[in-house]
Amino acid sequence: MPTVRPEVITTETIPSEPNVVVRRDEGLNVARNAGVRAAENDWIVIADDDIEFPTETVARTVAEMDERTLAGLADFPPCRWIIGRLMIFHRDLWRDVGGFDESRQHGGDTDFAIRVEKAGGDVVRLDREAVPHYDDDTGDGMSAAEHLEWIAYLTRRHPATFGPIGAKIIGDKATETLPV
Repeated sequence: MPTVRPEVITTETIPSEPNVVVRRDEGLNVARNAGVRAAENDWIVIADDDIEFPTETVARTVAEMDERTLAGLADFPPCRWIIGRLMIFHRDLWRDVGGFDESRQHGGDTDFAIRVEKAGGDVVRLDREAVPHYDDDTGDGMSAAEHLEWIAYLTRRHPATFGPIGAKIIGDKATETLPV
């Protein structure tokens, strides 16, 4: 565990060259959208405040991307998208898909990635384990009710795309809890 508070790890590990916008608005996706609007550049990197910023990975990824690509850390199986811990995209892509759903605390990253795919964009999954993360809450901290609500939200918004995955998650959780 680092000796600094988790909320300052990212800002202390970002190189000095980029324009950095830190937002702590009420609601994760509200902060994400506000940060994109406030950013001075067209290439956007969103990073949680409890990771070591992967400068080389970000630079290499941006060099290989086009304006219709969303890159980020691979989601947890069986989801095939990315997690919001680190996301890279062009401002025009964010604008084209309508930004992040501000009504959500959880699921905004997955919803955003699905909308990118539906708009014809590509989603590139980066190695999640390559970016040190200093928070133990990786979704397991959600209650069963919050998890079900997250699945229901994504299934309502994207029934054909997320519905089968949501059903698999529920089936896997039910299997885990059944007595042997």
